[in-house]
Amino acid sequence: MKKNGFISLASFLGLNFLLSLVIGLGYFMFVGSHPAEIAFSVAAYLSNTFMIYAVLLMVSLVLYFARVGLAVFAPFMALIQLTLVLDVVIYKVFRFHINSMVINLIFTPGGLQSLGQGFGVQALFFCIAAALLGAEIWFYRLAARSAARNTGIAAVLRRRWKPLLAALLFMVVLDKGLFAWGTLYDKVYITGNSKLFPLYQPLKIRTFASKYLGVKLDEEVNVHISKEYSKLDYPKRALETAPPKKPLNILIIVVDSFRYDMLDKEITPNLWAFSKKATVFSDNYSGGNCTRFGIFSVLYGMYGNYWFSMLGERRGPVLMDVLREQGYDLRLFASAELSFPEFNKTCFVNVPREGIYDQPKSEGQVGKDIEITEKFLDFAKKRKGGKPYFAFIFYDASHGSYSYPAGFEKFKPAGGAVNYLTLNKETILPLFNKYKNSIFFEDSLAGDIFKFLERGGGLKDTAVLVMGDHGEAFFEKGYHGHNRAYSAEEVRVPLVVYLPGRAPGTVKAVTSHMDIAPTLMKLVGVKNAPADYSSGKYLFDRSDRPFVASFSWDTSALIKDDYTLVMPLEVYKGGLKLHGPDYKEIPGNKALAPYMPYLVDFQQEAKRFYK
Repeated sequence: MKKNGFISLASFLGLNFLLSLVIGLGYFMFVGSHPAEIAFSVAAYLSNTFMIYAVLLMVSLVLYFARVGLAVFAPFMALIQLTLVLDVVIYKVFRFHINSMVINLIFTPGGLQSLGQGFGVQALFFCIAAALLGAEIWFYRLAARSAARNTGIAAVLRRRWKPLLAALLFMVVLDKGLFAWGTLYDKVYITGNSKLFPLYQPLKIRTFASKYLGVKLDEEVNVHISKEYSKLDYPKRALETAPPKKPLNILIIVVDSFRYDMLDKEITPNLWAFSKKATVFSDNYSGGNCTRFGIFSVLYGMYGNYWFSMLGERRGPVLMDVLREQGYDLRLFASAELSFPEFNKTCFVNVPREGIYDQPKSEGQVGKDIEITEKFLDFAKKRKGGKPYFAFIFYDASHGSYSYPAGFEKFKPAGGAVNYLTLNKETILPLFNKYKNSIFFEDSLAGDIFKFLERGGGLKDTAVLVMGDHGEAFFEKGYHGHNRAYSAEEVRVPLVVYLPGRAPGTVKAVTSHMDIAPTLMKLVGVKNAPADYSSGKYLFDRSDRPFVASFSWDTSALIKDDYTLVMPLEVYKGGLKLHGPDYKEIPGNKALAPYMPYLVDFQQEAKRFYK
């Protein structure tokens, strides 16, 4: 590439760009036939590939100025193309792009065999790698000849580079504009493809559009994607129901950041007393280490990776569909708007807007929590008999600022100015006590509801579930907060379930938030096995479970016997990490070997509800 170097380099990358486009056509196996979906996918495909190659151009220029030649450029681009081939195959099998989970399955001894793939697959892989290396050697020499003779691709680039660049930049603008528009106006044929191409970066302008364009983000969504175009196979089978003659009301109370050891006689006296009438699940795990995935696991009973597809297609949980079909009065009471996280476009997308109260007029988290409690009690007092209700109450004062009113500072020292830069295990106590006081306050609100139900006889026909969406860490494992890791303080949460007529007790077996939806579905007469619509099982099913799963934005966790295998969902997050009961990382690949069979099961479940 010394003579006519830059045009030769551009020609080499141009040939590779075309090859990548050909390889990437495999992703279109998962594009539906709707015209809007096809148009967006084509624009996003060209835009995304161009942006990847813009980065590769920067890397290639560094190599060019380092005066490397065929011996570096050919293997380098062959590796890029081979990675793309692998990603297409991996996406077909797992509906994930390349990440540490699938890398470990492929390269760990026994991993491919566990997927039913043997020597033939490995031989094919090496044949493809050799063919790509041969193609890159040919590309390199062809580009050099083309540049020297001013023929072929070099001639095209010299004469047409401006319109070609303009066309690709137009595709970038078109792609990002379409996605932003689709997100704002719930165009499911666009939003449903946000995870289709590797490293795709969607443009989201929710805050800008709300502030400057007057777009209302919490408006009721009235779009439904046809099963013909959906990428989801959910539920796996049509639901069969035999509604009970006397359906129960269902009340779910969620306390934000409510971790397992806060269910205590001193911290939550009302819930403690109520739990003596109910079933306490003492080893229960949230499906996520943050609100988004924790609530998702409760209502869908599914792995958190499905959140993105449910959001993209604006698909609600079948639990809510069944309740609506059976005539339940659906009521939601939340201190924070349900538009972020986008529960109004996922969990509650099919709940009529008049049943949602998520914009309390009171100031502060404390005032809002008190207000939604009063709103629920007012609803419960005024409702007329005959029509069962489903009510979901979500308290927020225990989140973030750990708020509580005067008179609830039970645990001291508490409050005061917090310097998060110097916060550590030695200085955390006042903040931890403030958190406990906020939980103590939330318990008082739940206590008002328990007393109302007990006085009015509501417990005779109402199932009551109380839980946390996720936990909160206070330097027990070296950090503070949530959405940070998967320690017990973050993902192990209380679960108290009261069912009329069921004897109280304690279940010590491991349970998951994903078991709640199947339990409620059975309660309203759904005859299908949980596997038809969920990754969970009945809460009272005592059969062994090999592990529990929990999710965040770009990582997930497989938790077994107090050991936690953290698995990035994106390749840039690194490799698998195994943590012991103290949540300290256990180094070495040998420690991962016993988890390989479970990793296969995890991957299978993470793709089971895709077509």
